[in-house]
Amino acid sequence: MRWNRGRSLAVGGLAAGTAAALVAVLAGFSTAPVSDVRGARATLTSRATSFGPARVTVQVLPTGTICYRVTEHTGTSRACRSRVGAAEIGFTISPSAIGGVAGNDVRAVIVKLTRRGTVWATLRDGVFYADVPMAYRVRTVVKVLRDGSRRAFPITLSR
Repeated sequence: MRWNRGRSLAVGGLAAGTAAALVAVLAGFSTAPVSDVRGARATLTSRATSFGPARVTVQVLPTGTICYRVTEHTGTSRACRSRVGAAEIGFTISPSAIGGVAGNDVRAVIVKLTRRGTVWATLRDGVFYADVPMAYRVRTVVKVLRDGSRRAFPITLSR
């Protein structure tokens, strides 16, 4: 078998790359463990709230972004917000439910459905959830604040 210059360079490059990787791994083992508070803050904060067989999971990322996921028998949906103020809500619509997060000043969440349907979401510990019956779709989400004021968020139906 004849060796040409290209094969020799390839084998030499592989050997050099392997040696560099070994040096990097050994250098990593010799460093002292990090015991900094910043390392502890980089972890996720997560909590799940169950609503019967469904669940809304809220995660606060290290950047402060709040992500929430609705898990129910027909599927899952997920959304994120950079922040949730005291009078704000954030929601996501799954195939047969709606759920999300609500600030401290939100007293109730009303879900207006197609075909003149209305569902009041269950609000618990800053998380809300409502089942959407099979023949209906979410048309509008209304937040009700502690002072009685309301704000509607229309949903555009897409098929």
